[in-house]
Amino acid sequence: MKRSLQFAAPILLASLCATAQVPASAKADAHNGRVDSAFAALGNAKGADAEFLRCGLYNSIEDIDHAIQACEAATAAAPNNSTYELELARMYGNKADHSGAFTGMRMVGKIRGAFEKAVQLDGSNVEALSDLGQFYVEAPGIVGGGTDKAKLLVTKLQPLSPARAHRLSAMIANKSHDDATTETEYKAALAAGHSPEAWVDLARFYRNRKQDDNAEKAALSAIQGDKEHGPDTLDAAKLLLQMHRSVPAAQAGLRSYLATPQEHVAFYAQAHVLLGDSLKASGDNDGAQKEYAAALALAHNYEPARKAAGK
Repeated sequence: MKRSLQFAAPILLASLCATAQVPASAKADAHNGRVDSAFAALGNAKGADAEFLRCGLYNSIEDIDHAIQACEAATAAAPNNSTYELELARMYGNKADHSGAFTGMRMVGKIRGAFEKAVQLDGSNVEALSDLGQFYVEAPGIVGGGTDKAKLLVTKLQPLSPARAHRLSAMIANKSHDDATTETEYKAALAAGHSPEAWVDLARFYRNRKQDDNAEKAALSAIQGDKEHGPDTLDAAKLLLQMHRSVPAAQAGLRSYLATPQEHVAFYAQAHVLLGDSLKASGDNDGAQKEYAAALALAHNYEPARKAAGK
């Protein structure tokens, strides 16, 4: 799942309600991107909530294999928790996205099964319905995909989240190469939700159509509209840097993200590396090294930061 994928993880920590198993300091560290400190605070804590937090922390430093192990442990300990099952599906998706074709195909059954179970456990879980719909759109029919299945989920999403229903409709239209309907549906999602996420979706659509001017405007709108300076700011800044557009605004967006405690597990190590790479590209090598060092101070084993810093 594309968005899960890299930065968004929008429901991480949402169901950590059994606080007795998770030290408050661990959650505070996670919200502030202090990965090493959060792991230390967790210690040997067991239980579904602790494992779920570990899953989020591993995901934030792109350690997908350990994230999967932790999410599997969380779902084993709480087999009726839709949120945990959804995050496991996302981790399986991340594994498939970053593996070869053989491994990716081998993962498809697990991905579909986990998404479908998340929906079965809670039919009102908007995130689960949305992600399952995206899976149906993107996966070939031979492995359980199909736009007909996705259309049924649009109907289920409509009363729960009109914005997400339009978003899924846009993906379905995009699968059929109907650019006009795709754009219309993404704009309808934006009108229904007025969310930074919808601006990011629209920016990605324009980028994929090589309409970089429109993509730039949409990404800037995402950053400007994200009053919480959360994952959507991170996604929009990354997109701008990939396009080499509005670099100062992208850097400012990353800094605002890094300066704001997050509602979910913070991907600060990744943000520092993105900012460092951008500074390095502009000739600010000293500034870049400071960002790489900041990433390693949060997560000493974060491999992209180690490579960037020459360690």
